[in-house]
Amino acid sequence: NMDGSVAQSAGVFGWNYNRANFKFDNGQRWARYTTGRKMAMAQAGMFREDITDLAGVSMGKLKIFGPIYGIVMTVCITVFVEGRSGLKFPGPPVFISQIYLQCLGVGM
Repeated sequence: NMDGSVAQSAGVFGWNYNRANFKFDNGQRWARYTTGRKMAMAQAGMFREDITDLAGVSMGKLKIFGPIYGIVMTVCITVFVEGRSGLKFPGPPVFISQIYLQCLGVGM
């Protein structure tokens, strides 16, 4: 009967010892998990800031290039509709107009 109580005492001691270690590890595990989640959210925020910065460069350039390109397109379409560049004077020879209009079309 003595052996049974020793085994029972050892079992209870082992159970309590493991339970205390589990609770200790569980707290550390939760802290590590929440820290990892916070870092992942911060990383996603930094990625969004990078995308905003990269898009801002293109948007800044388009604010300048857009109106200029609109004016250029207006002139090019006017030349295409008229069919020649010299409107007040006699037009250039046909082959030169063809080359010019082709270059104008490719450039658009």
